[in-house]
Amino acid sequence: MRMLETRWRAKSEPGTSPIFNYSRNLPTILEAETRYWIREDRRKGLLNGTAGVPGDSSHDRRAKLVKRSRELFEAEYARTPSDVELVDFHNTRMHATRKDAARQSVLITIRGLGSLRSIPLEDPSLFSEDRLAWRDVPDEAASERTERIRSIVAECARRDAEREAARIRAPKRQPVMMASVARAFFAHHGEGEFPTRKELVAELGVTEPAGRREIGSHLNEILAISRRRFADYRNAQ
Repeated sequence: MRMLETRWRAKSEPGTSPIFNYSRNLPTILEAETRYWIREDRRKGLLNGTAGVPGDSSHDRRAKLVKRSRELFEAEYARTPSDVELVDFHNTRMHATRKDAARQSVLITIRGLGSLRSIPLEDPSLFSEDRLAWRDVPDEAASERTERIRSIVAECARRDAEREAARIRAPKRQPVMMASVARAFFAHHGEGEFPTRKELVAELGVTEPAGRREIGSHLNEILAISRRRFADYRNAQ
């Protein structure tokens, strides 16, 4: 009600417009306000690890990767890692699986792990607790990588068109498009997640053995194109 009074209702003081009936707009108002406060809370560091919240994927990328590292450590050593062990294990895994882990903002520190604690209502700004006021570091190279991936998908679409033009007989089954495989493979590249061939088969709903083999062939070709597109990343190492 305070939010409605301060942000959405017109004022009745002299020189202002009369109060309007906002009841029919209430669903839209509540959705807009919810998104506004989610953005504000995330900006202040109050939301960190909020699965299911609109726009959470880019902000929680590092948290998801840390959770995966914790699961892998527990599976390998059959125990819960300490903060030092988790940081070392996670950063080693990121250096081994990423072209430039530091540039992609996926590395962590012990200080950044920060245990959860209650939020005092009398101090909503939380500037007294710097760990709770933590802000995510933007991935400055994300847009550049996205453009390169778009060019890879465009190259795949071009090769699909060439194959269809060179085809002499009509196929007995619907062929798997290379561009479709590329889109599915790079769908979650922003979170650093890339599916396996088996996961691609399930994602695309391919059931025929020939179609599965076609996906594997396309994937090898896509990876070859990707290595050429990102050759400078490899050389930087």
